Parts: sequence; structure tokens; C-alpha cells
Amino acid sequence: MDSYLAIISLALAVAALVPILISSTLIRFWTVTVAALSFVVLIAIYQTYGVYKEEKEVRAVEEEIWGLLTKNEKGMTFDQIYDSLYYPSFPTANAAIDTLVAEDRVLDEKKEVTDTEGTKYLVRKFYRRFD
Repeated sequence: MDSYLAIISLALAVAALVPILISSTLIRFWTVTVAALSFVVLIAIYQTYGVYKEEKEVRAVEEEIWGLLTKNEKGMTFDQIYDSLYYPSFPTANAAIDTLVAEDRVLDEKKEVTDTEGTKYLVRKFYRRFD
């Protein structure tokens, strides 16, 4: 929220320069137009930076997961992968796994596991593709 308020303040500051730079009879029109355009441009830049930052984090976690799966040829569950991450972030780890599976760099498979009491569970394991 603070970032959006800062963007609004910056847009208004840019618009405040219009009366100094433009000598026109339509000062109010140009001031509002410059404020609106600068607001749109600043919001677009801020959103683009957010997407870039998120993609960069996902790529870093993808590489970390790739290294984990290289060490563990028998495969790992999502919980094991998540617990082994250096800076665990659930949404980032989930996006990284989804990307790796979609790119076909990592294989996933469901296995049936039985606990000590005989209850059966389906567990998804992830494997690195070694070809």
C-alpha cells in the first residue's frame, strides 16, 4: 500500500511541474493529463518489476530443486523438497515445481505408501529426468 501511495505522490509531483514548463491556456487539462499518464506509466513499471522479481525467485528455487533432485535419485516428495530449501517459500516452491514439471525436466509419479497401522496413502514423488 505504501508503494502505491508513493507512486501517486510521484505522479502528482510530476504533474505539478506542468504549469512551470507549459505556458498554455489549458493548464488544468494538461496538469490532469500529465498526472494520469505519469500514474499509469509508474504503475506499469512497478508491476513489471514485481513480475520480474517473482520470476527471478522462481528460477533460483528451480535451480535449488534441480540440485536436490540430482542428489536424490530415488525421488523426493514436495514436503521433503520444501523442507530442504534454503529459504522456503510455499508459493515460490510450488511455482518452481510446476514449471519444472511443465518443462518436462522433472517427472512426477504417484506411489501408494502404507503407514505402520496399515492405512494406505497416495504420495506424489518428483524425480529428475536423467537423459
